Amino acid sequence: MVTITINFNFEMYQKTATLNRLFLWALFGMMLLFGTTVVNAQDSKPAEKSAAATTSLSLEGMIAVSVGNRLVAFNVGGPAFMVKFNSAFKVGVTAFPSFFILKGKEGLRLGAGPRIDYKNLVIFGAFYHFDRTDTWIGSVGLGYKFHGKK
Repeated sequence: MVTITINFNFEMYQKTATLNRLFLWALFGMMLLFGTTVVNAQDSKPAEKSAAATTSLSLEGMIAVSVGNRLVAFNVGGPAFMVKFNSAFKVGVTAFPSFFILKGKEGLRLGAGPRIDYKNLVIFGAFYHFDRTDTWIGSVGLGYKFHGKK
């Protein structure tokens, strides 16, 4: 006789469902942000430059995801102190305003840590302090830098 036992961890399913919802909202926000464009109709005769023609919209900053011990954080670039070695490579320390999920609970926290930039790729370590337990939780992340139009 063969017995098959299936254990279903409902708590893990709830955490996965929360992450899936968060991912879908983040994806929707990015589509909304990057999907909006300004369209100007063409005129048959050349027009003079107006203020609307010289205005441009661009995104500048960094967006990233970091993971640690039961921690997932969505980070944006904050203030940084960087040492520039050449046009493509920089190293420094920075602060990371973050939306994080720790043990299934969401929150906002400012992380800090080292950062390495190579062209548009960012590799960093973000460390978060929790006052109630007086502990630091670390995470490692990967990000992408956006540059404004020049």
